[in-house]
Amino acid sequence: MGAATALLSIPGLRASTQAPLQRSTAQGPVTGVEHSDSFAFYGIPFAAAPVGDLRFRAPREPLPRHRPLRATNFASAPMQRQPRPGLYMDGPMPLSEDCLHLNIWTPKESGPHPVYVWIHGGGNVAGASRMPVFDGNRLARHGIVCVSVSYRVGVFGFLDVSSILGSDYAGSGNNGLLDIVQALQWVRANIAEFGGDPDALTIGGQSAGGKNVCSLLTLPAARGLFRAAICESGGAETAMTAERAHRMAGDFETAADGLDLLTAPPAALLEAQIRFSAGWDRKYPFRAIIDGIHLNDVPLYAMRDGKGIDVPVLMGTTRDESAFFGPNTDGSGTVVQDDIANMAIKRFNAIYAEYDAALPNATPTERRYAALTAEEYWIPTIRAADMLAAAEHKVHVYRLDMARTRPPNAGYAVHGSELPLVWSKLDDPRSAELGPEGPAARQLSDLMHSDWVQFIRTGRLREDWPTYDTGRATMIYDADTRIVNDPDADQRRLWPAMAFDFPL
Repeated sequence: MGAATALLSIPGLRASTQAPLQRSTAQGPVTGVEHSDSFAFYGIPFAAAPVGDLRFRAPREPLPRHRPLRATNFASAPMQRQPRPGLYMDGPMPLSEDCLHLNIWTPKESGPHPVYVWIHGGGNVAGASRMPVFDGNRLARHGIVCVSVSYRVGVFGFLDVSSILGSDYAGSGNNGLLDIVQALQWVRANIAEFGGDPDALTIGGQSAGGKNVCSLLTLPAARGLFRAAICESGGAETAMTAERAHRMAGDFETAADGLDLLTAPPAALLEAQIRFSAGWDRKYPFRAIIDGIHLNDVPLYAMRDGKGIDVPVLMGTTRDESAFFGPNTDGSGTVVQDDIANMAIKRFNAIYAEYDAALPNATPTERRYAALTAEEYWIPTIRAADMLAAAEHKVHVYRLDMARTRPPNAGYAVHGSELPLVWSKLDDPRSAELGPEGPAARQLSDLMHSDWVQFIRTGRLREDWPTYDTGRATMIYDADTRIVNDPDADQRRLWPAMAFDFPL
C-alpha cells in the first residue's frame, strides 16, 4: 500500500499537500495526519510491547525511538476472536499481543484543551479503539483533545497466572487495568504537546470499558490521574476474589492442554481461552480481581466505604440493554446460567419469577430483556450511583429510552445505542447501526453530544439536571427528554441489596 493510499484509509481524512503535523513525546517525535477539525495521531505506543519476557507482566515504559514515528494508521487490536467484517473495518482486523497503543485527535486551535480518554468495551475479551463510532474528530471540533486507548484483554490481560508460573506473577490478573493506568500516565506526561491540559482529563468507557472505569474509580494506582469519569452501561460489581481467580487459572491450564504459557503462540492461547470460557460458570469470566495488590475490595464496596476517588461521575444505561443479545431460541423467555454474570441462576430465577406481576402486559421475551438488563447493567449502575452519592460524591445518572424504529432491534434501546448519539455519528452507517434513527434521533444526538462535551469540559451538566441523591433523579433521554425520580422503582425493589454473588 502506498503512502497516499495508507493515509486515505483513515476514515474522514482530508487530503493535504502539507507535511503531517509533528509533535514531540518523551520517546521521540510523532507525525500525524489532518482531518476536517483536528490533527490525528494513530498507533502511538504508550508502553513497551507486552511480548516475549513481558507476557503476563505489568506494563513497562515504552522504549525510546531514534526516528520519528509515522502515526498515520491504527495499530493492531488486542488478541481476540476476529469480529464480523464491517464492525471495525471492511476486512479482517489486525490482531497482535503488541497492542498497547493509543490514538489522539487534537483541535487545530492552540490549547490548553480538556482531554477525554476513551476505554472501549468488549466484555474484556474483545473490542478495539479503532471502531468507527469512536471518532475523536467530532470532539476535537468542540475544543476537546480525544484519546482512545487499547489494553490487553482475555487471558493476556485478566488471567492471574501466579498459581501456574509462580509468585513473581502475583497481580497479573489485573494487567488490563494496569495497561489503562499506564496509558493515563503517558497521557498526563505527554498530552500538553498535543494541546491538552493534563489537569483537565476525563476518563470514559462503555460496557466492559464502563466497568473498568468503575474499577479505576477505586484503584489506588489511578488516584490523581483524572478529574472526572463517564461510565456507560457499566457497574462496579463485576469482580472476583483471588481464590476464584486461582481456580480460573487452573481451569484455563487444563484447557491449554500442556501449552507453555510463556512461549506458546498467542493464537494458541486464544484458542485455549475460547475452550476455557465455554465451560466457565459465569458470563464474562475476565474481570477485575481483588488481589490485595492492586485492588483491595470490590469497587462497589470501596465506593460504599468512601474509598473511591472523589471526582464528578456521569453514568447510565440504555432501557433495553439485553435486547442487543437477542431472545432465546424458542421465545419462552427462559434464562440459563450462561446468560448472567453476577449471580447464580437459582437466585436470579427467584427474582425473575416476580417479573410476571411487575410487567403483566409484557411478552416473555420483553420480561426476559428487562430482567437481564437489570442483572447486568441497570441495577449495578444504580447501586454504584447510590454508593457514590452516599459518600457525597457528585453523580449524574441518565437512561436512554429512545428506541430504533427499524431492524435490527426495532422497538428497543439496546446495549450500545447511546454510542452514535454521544459521539455524533448518526451520519455514519457503520456507527449508527445500534442507535435510533430519523429527525428525532438527530435532535437527541445534538443534545446528548452537547451534554457529554459540557461534562468533559467542565465536570458539570446543565442546570435542569440535578445531581443524583436519595431521590434517584435520572435524565431520561427520549423524544421528550426529562428528569424522572427513581424510574421503574417497582422493578428496582425486586433486587435486594445482597442478591448478587460478589465478589465471586
